[in-house]
Amino acid sequence: MKRTYLCLVGAMLILALLAGCGSNTSEGPAASNGNASPASSASPSVSSSAAAGESASSSPAAAESSAFPKKIVHAKGETTLETKPAKVAVTYFPYAEHLFAIGDEAAVAGVVGLKSLRNFPVYDSFVGDGRIADLGDEADLERIAAAQPDVIVASEYDDKIYDQLAKIAPTIVIPTSENWQDTIGKVADVVGDEAKAQAYIDAYDAKLEGLAAKLDSDGLKGKTALFMMTWGKGFNYYYGKRLEPYYKGLGLSGFENQKDYGEISLEGVAEWNPDYIFLAEDFTNSAELNAEALKSNAVWNFLNAVKNGRVYVVDSEIVGPLAMGQNKGLDYMAEVFGKK
Repeated sequence: MKRTYLCLVGAMLILALLAGCGSNTSEGPAASNGNASPASSASPSVSSSAAAGESASSSPAAAESSAFPKKIVHAKGETTLETKPAKVAVTYFPYAEHLFAIGDEAAVAGVVGLKSLRNFPVYDSFVGDGRIADLGDEADLERIAAAQPDVIVASEYDDKIYDQLAKIAPTIVIPTSENWQDTIGKVADVVGDEAKAQAYIDAYDAKLEGLAAKLDSDGLKGKTALFMMTWGKGFNYYYGKRLEPYYKGLGLSGFENQKDYGEISLEGVAEWNPDYIFLAEDFTNSAELNAEALKSNAVWNFLNAVKNGRVYVVDSEIVGPLAMGQNKGLDYMAEVFGKK
């Protein structure tokens, strides 16, 4: 189950658990005559995701770390940390992402599933230099021990090896969630930076509210949008909780009988015929369809979004459930809808 989830994460960061993983494709002109791409899409993806992090780290409250020693209550009981951890091993890669988001990347010593993070351009500056140890696609106890962590941040997926992990270092178990706001504060608590996590959330919420107000005032609220990724002979689409910022938050509309996520054919997309399409390409490069091939497809060119230049090829982390990906997504939406 963990591998499947992480793949869905990998496949677009659905956090897999989330399920969601990313693609190495950059945002650029979409597939067809009328496809568009915001000018800022060429800029480094880290910058858009870092905005909330900058707000978090620069606020007075964020500068204050909670005192150590401290007792942390978690899924496996209570664990006391005597000093602020300098080296954290993470067995569920979204939790490393949380530390990146709040500016605590230096504390991340090793990550299980590090390869998944490398699929997302937004994390390039954190994982590209080789500093963070790869702890295996699944938890490798020898590698974790070799990283000499001060603390291990784990999830419920590690229940069977919890006792072994706890022998290596104090181990905090944080249940997973498709809502990063549920977990970022708990992860930050381990390193004493709860205030930075709250500042990140507050900055994100303010950005979301401001953009939602703009869409409303511009008469764009209620426009239909489809977020999908090329997969196999068709697409995977994403909806539900992970896409709430765009649908419930910004006021975009989905479709009747749309599930949280699922597969859809090109003909199925044509039946929905959305006003806007946000298309991520399969990061595994195994899909039979791609944006370039779609340019000459008659069904694709029939779509309203294509004819009106409202198809956007995006990095797949923006349709995932993680903090920096969703923050980057809001910046991208601001570019798209700011040009009305």
